[in-house]
Amino acid sequence: MYAHAEYLKTRVFTATPGELVVMLYDALFQRIRQAIMCLEDREFARAGELLGNGQDILTELMSALRPEEAPELSQNLLDLYGFSKQRLLEGYGTKNAAILEEVVRVLQPLRDAFDEAERQLRARRAET
Repeated sequence: MYAHAEYLKTRVFTATPGELVVMLYDALFQRIRQAIMCLEDREFARAGELLGNGQDILTELMSALRPEEAPELSQNLLDLYGFSKQRLLEGYGTKNAAILEEVVRVLQPLRDAFDEAERQLRARRAET
């Protein structure tokens, strides 16, 4: 466990901003999927903890926005992240896994776009 924690710490400290965003999305999706399994197993307290952690990740994504650089994009993402936080609350409150899955479905294309943009940046850096 210690080796994994050290690896993750190193990965976070050496990641580019784009890689960090992708890592946050991956962690969010992992928490949501784990929460869905907990709901199915009727482990409601654990599901609540996981979804609370998911809310924290969304808050982190919100705080990473740069409205001074891209006001319209930042506002759109802020609205989407706010919507996602609300849906996590609703999904937990109603114990409805479909609502939680919706959050992943809505945000997955953004995660993939950030990942692709980061890959393209890496390829350009390697060429120079």
